[in-house]
Amino acid sequence: MWKHSSGEMIVAAQGLSGSVHGASLMSLHVEGGTQVQVPRSLMQAFLQQDPNHPGLETVRLPTPPCDSNENVQAQHCREVETELCLVCRRCGRAYPQESTLLVHQRSCYLGNQQRRGALRLVQSRYACTLCDPGSNTPQRTYTTVTEWRRHSETPQHRARLEIVQGRQQQQQQQQQQQQQQQFGYPDPNGQTGNEEANPLTDEMEDVVNQITLLAARAAAESTTGQSQGNNERANQDNNNGPDAKRQKLVQEVTALAGAR
Repeated sequence: MWKHSSGEMIVAAQGLSGSVHGASLMSLHVEGGTQVQVPRSLMQAFLQQDPNHPGLETVRLPTPPCDSNENVQAQHCREVETELCLVCRRCGRAYPQESTLLVHQRSCYLGNQQRRGALRLVQSRYACTLCDPGSNTPQRTYTTVTEWRRHSETPQHRARLEIVQGRQQQQQQQQQQQQQQQFGYPDPNGQTGNEEANPLTDEMEDVVNQITLLAARAAAESTTGQSQGNNERANQDNNNGPDAKRQKLVQEVTALAGAR
């Protein structure tokens, strides 16, 4: 376990001379094949310190300069602090993680393990919240926003983006429908949100149509009956016909309404 020094998480750790901003850079080889660009003055000051000074000092390296079009943060791009490497205070060798550094220092410090010291280099980088969500230590980071934008053009990122956009559209549609139902606004189907379709509407319209048709038929039959036959039959039709027709019409309408 490391005992952090009082210079934790500052631009240059306490006891290291010079500023890391605007200084000339050097390539620091990290075990495993990678390289980290660090200010030359920082490493010189670190290696001039007492190699037996215990503890872990942390230095935050400046973010590489960006173009003018990188000033606007891209969607699904977040800034994360990334551990670049850990440097052994005694010999200056750099390792990608604490476990490998501790294995090295068992032999580098021999029996003087309580005097172990190291420099931890961190830097702000960029991660994709779409492809690497909810992780404090993303699997992949990008040095600049430009590198992240190149990642956003890959098929994998675009496929995830389409899925997320589809889910967002569905959620928006559901919210709109709930608001329409709550406030009674008409929906695309022509019904208000708080109005239910009345299944009797069509049947009542059919009954009215049938009543109108029967009334027209009765009137036509009454006119025809008055122009045919002798006077006696005509008088009988004139006197009794309308009542009989009316009763018949009422019976048919009643039967029709009962059937509905």
